[in-house]
Amino acid sequence: MAENFWEIRERTADGKRTANITYLKKGDIAVVYLVGMEGHCFLGTCVLDSGFRRLDREEAKKITHEEYLDWKRGVFFKDIDKWDKPLPIECLRGKVSFIPINGNYGSYLQGSVKRISKPDYDTIVREHELIH
Repeated sequence: MAENFWEIRERTADGKRTANITYLKKGDIAVVYLVGMEGHCFLGTCVLDSGFRRLDREEAKKITHEEYLDWKRGVFFKDIDKWDKPLPIECLRGKVSFIPINGNYGSYLQGSVKRISKPDYDTIVREHELIH
């Protein structure tokens, strides 16, 4: 997020195109989510400053941690609100429609782009404000 770019895998491990990446467009409002061993959490919000696309060589060189770019594809951000304390996904169970009430929500969201409703987006932001 600090580099105004989020890398997204174009194809899943089994070769299928990642869901919804063709719908990403400049001006979309997004919530950034991180799947990790130390917890699954929302990191903040932003506005997309590009649709999904491949970085050209010069753009890739400008990324501070270019060595970590595996796919060199993704979206650029603007108007980033990076939260000091991430919002654990557990706080949203039963409050938003896109998280299963039972089961492994991490694998449900991992490696994909999910479209969420405006009410779900507002719930995420509100829950973050409540616990911080």
